[in-house]
Order: sequence, then structure tokens, then C-alpha cells
Amino acid sequence: MKKLIGLFTFLCFISAQAQSLKVMTYNIRLSLDSDKENSWTNRKSEALDLLNYYHPEVLGVQEAVPQQMVDIKKSLNHYDFVGVGRDDGNNKGEYSAIFYDTEKLKVVESGTFWLSETPNIPSKGWDAAYPRICTYALFKMKKGGKKFWAFNVHFDHIGNEARRNSASLILDKIKKINPRNFPVILTGDFNLTEETVPIQILSTNLNDCYKHSVKKPYGPKGTFTNFDTNTVPTQRIDYVFVKNMTCETYRAINDRRENLLYPSDHFPVLVELRF
Repeated sequence: MKKLIGLFTFLCFISAQAQSLKVMTYNIRLSLDSDKENSWTNRKSEALDLLNYYHPEVLGVQEAVPQQMVDIKKSLNHYDFVGVGRDDGNNKGEYSAIFYDTEKLKVVESGTFWLSETPNIPSKGWDAAYPRICTYALFKMKKGGKKFWAFNVHFDHIGNEARRNSASLILDKIKKINPRNFPVILTGDFNLTEETVPIQILSTNLNDCYKHSVKKPYGPKGTFTNFDTNTVPTQRIDYVFVKNMTCETYRAINDRRENLLYPSDHFPVLVELRF
């Protein structure tokens, strides 16, 4: 009997150690009527169907304006989110929110900081064109109790100084709030390709899942399409970085809508991580 109890305990321990997590980063493209056939109204149902189909436990979105946040929250079963609008720290402007599966994850603590010289208040940093934010949360898995930090960000598309300082600020923040060295996930649209200095700064401290996936990455390398369905994208500017986790699989999802248009001007990136 003691041997059976011991074996059961051991198997439970192994199962907990081997837990996996599906994580997605997705710039959903803000809602603009000027996008015409690619406006949110015309692509919303396909974008939400995509999210429901792949059903990541953690979903970092970029460019989501308040109405899109409402649409996502209403359409995804058993999801909630952490995050605020970048303009006022409440519900104005774009979100870099983190949605999560409430049946599998519990939020222990969360927050948002601005990528600027004054990260604790709504602000635009350095030479950035817009205010930029990073939303983060400490999650606990309801099964097994594993804890991990998730960060989600959208870097500026113009300011080189802002992007370089943003990379350093995020690493400093991770170091400060994670003294117990829990696993870390960083998702986002970084508006930068892999050879640039800010991405190199991040890559020396965190593992780029595209380069560290156990299985060969699947799907196109480029993630920014600009809604162009006639050209294969070459710019990989959307990333999932991790620390103290193994990236088992990496996929850039180039699914089309029924009218053969893309559901966003970025491909979502989906990874499977293992503790």
C-alpha cells in the first residue's frame, strides 16, 4: 500500500512538472473605418473565431481599442483580462492587454507601466510617437499551482531611443518584481526585426521562441502583412520570449478569412510552453 501511495505521489509530481501552456501574441489591428474591407466590422467574426479555435491559455493583444476589448471579452468563453488603456490608465486608447483562461489560471497580481521616463503615470517616452505601455500579471495555474509572470507590450514604431530604452526598462522591471525567479513570458509587437539592438538586448536575457523551439518553427517567418495577400511577409516583428520555460512548438498562423483576406495585418504567433 505504501508503495502504491508513493508511486501515485511520484506520478502526480511528474505530471505537475510536465505541465504545458499555450500562449499567443496577436496584434489585432485597431478599429478603423478607413481600412474599408479590412475594417474591424468586416473581419471581427473571423478574428474572434480564430481566437476561439486556437484557444490559448494566455493571449497578449496589441492595438485593441475599448470596443474591441468588449468584443473579445464577450466572444471568448471563460476568459477575462488584465490591462488598461494607454492614454489615461483607464479605458482610453489602445490596450496591450493579457487575456487568460479563467478555468485554468488565476491572477495573483497585475499592473501596467508606461514605456517612458515616468513609467508609473500615463506618458510618452523619449522619442516615441505615441504613449506605449506594458501590461503584466503573475498567474497561478489552478491545476498544480505553478506560478509564472506574463508581460505584454507594443513598442513604438518610430522612436529608436524609445525602443532601446523600452527593452532595458522591461528587463529591469522583470528583475525587480520577480525576486523568486518564477518563469517569465514576454509577448508583443516590437516593431523591430531580430538583428536590431533592442531585440538583441532582450535576446541576451530571454529566449526567443522562434529560435529556441524544440520542434522546427511552423508557418511563415514574417509576421507583418499590412493586409497584403499577394506578397509573402518577410518582417518578423511579433515575438514570444521566455525565461525558465521550454518552448516546445512555435507557429505563425497565416489563416485567411472566407473572402481570402487576413483577419489582421499581423499574423498571430502561437507557442506551446512547458514548465
